[in-house]
Formats: sequence, C-alpha cells, structure tokens
Amino acid sequence: MDASAACGTGCRLPRPGINRNIDLCVPACSMIQLHSTLPHPVCPTVCFEWTASKGSFLDPHAPDPIYFVPATQLPAGEAVWIVLKITDAGGAQYTDQVQLQILPRR
Repeated sequence: MDASAACGTGCRLPRPGINRNIDLCVPACSMIQLHSTLPHPVCPTVCFEWTASKGSFLDPHAPDPIYFVPATQLPAGEAVWIVLKITDAGGAQYTDQVQLQILPRR
C-alpha cells in the first residue's frame, strides 16, 4: 500500500521536520521525548514514521514520541541517527534527520 492510500487525500503541509530544541547529547539507557515541528497537524490524516539507527520508540507513529536510548559499550559514546518521515494526506513525503550522541554510563 502506498503512502497516499494509507493516509488518505486532502491538504498539503508546510515543510515539517524534527524540532532541534533538545539536548543532542543523551545518556545511555535513558528516555527522551522527541518532537516534530508539526505537533498539531492541520490535516486530519498525517502519517508520522520515526526510525533510529539504534534504540527504539514507544510509538514510532506519534508526532512526539518517546525514544529509548540504547546502551553503549564505547568509552567515548557513539552517534545515533534519528529520522522522521512525514506523509501528508496527498501522499507527499517530508524527511528530516538529526544525530544524537549517546553518552556512556559512568
């Protein structure tokens, strides 16, 4: 099923993305809340899809999900990429990504 079939038809969104008003260095084995720049969509059928190169989300389809930061065994920590893909009601897709630095537990 393509994105337009899953999300319906309708209005277009202003270019959305990831809100970068967060600390980009996060402690291992913690939880943080991420936010899209479109917390209250103007369209009733907007699909959010959050993915991470490591770690997981409580609900990867929420506009403002909780991210579970994984453990790291590297003494200097490691980077993880968070990607947000938003599909609007007309099937247009917008993608944004941000890099977080996982700090090792001390």
